Amino acid sequence: MRDTMVSILTNERNRTKFQYTVVFFVLGFVALVMTIVNIITQKGALTWATGIFSLLCFLNLIIVIKDNKGVGMFVSSILFMVEIVALFVFFIISGNPDGFSVLWMAMLPACGMLLFGIRKTSILCSVLFLILVFFFWIPFGNRLLQYEYNSTFMMRFPILFVAFFAMSTLLETIRELTQRELDKLREKYKTLSSHDHLTGLLNRQGLFELVRNAETDENQTVFMIDIDHFKEVNDSYGHDAGDIVLKKIAHVLCSEAGGAEVCRWGGEEFVIWYPKDVGDPEAIRQSIEAMSVVIPDYNETVNTTISIGVAYGDENIEDLINRADKALYQAKENGRNRIEWA
Repeated sequence: MRDTMVSILTNERNRTKFQYTVVFFVLGFVALVMTIVNIITQKGALTWATGIFSLLCFLNLIIVIKDNKGVGMFVSSILFMVEIVALFVFFIISGNPDGFSVLWMAMLPACGMLLFGIRKTSILCSVLFLILVFFFWIPFGNRLLQYEYNSTFMMRFPILFVAFFAMSTLLETIRELTQRELDKLREKYKTLSSHDHLTGLLNRQGLFELVRNAETDENQTVFMIDIDHFKEVNDSYGHDAGDIVLKKIAHVLCSEAGGAEVCRWGGEEFVIWYPKDVGDPEAIRQSIEAMSVVIPDYNETVNTTISIGVAYGDENIEDLINRADKALYQAKENGRNRIEWA
């Protein structure tokens, strides 16, 4: 249950659909209960109003549930705003029962913010406020009322509505800012969990996740690459120099790999995954061999070479990597700075 809620709340569209579903269900259910109460208490016109509103809420609910492209949520939001305005005009004019129904209007700013956000809710609440002002504060509107409201109520309720709107806007602003920051942090940690911090390349987890999502059944190629005698660079110049070499090699691999995915497998090992192509390991080997890296603190240049194991086939990525790793081991056994095919 918790995992389901997390998956809903961390996706903007799923979260919006969930909010629409909850609000339409709750309002539809409450309107249905009020309809039953109105039938029992014999509130004729009010019974029809709450009954129709309940049916429309459940209709909106069905539209949202069956919506897969976002169009249904847009349509239901427009319908809901029209329904709300019509219902509350009826409540204000009729005053049923005993002037109470208009108090439901105080819920609208909070529900609107949950459904529509600040911009659309501001438009809706502005329309409703003008309707209140027209009927409560304008003499012509007063004459249309079928219920005699208390003068104090007519003076203060529009102000109370504005206060509810202001508070709802503040809370929604805080929620939006918080959600935005949470989304940024989620993306940041998602990137950190799938990428190597030093080189910016995919790490093992990131590569496997990418391959899983690619779902390719075609022949793939894997290059398993190891930097020859990399330990000597660290021993001679220090780990900072080793990091410079790793970053430079990562840059060259990305440049030479074309559209393939480059991954830092760990330490001085890299993996290049070609989802469809075979790639050119010799061009990569030659580019690294021709590369020189300047070590700033020593004012010296370092030249490196790489050994490459290549595996090609339509099996899963783990098997390809295992075969490429065995080929890499053979390349190192045969003298390094060379390519072996599995």
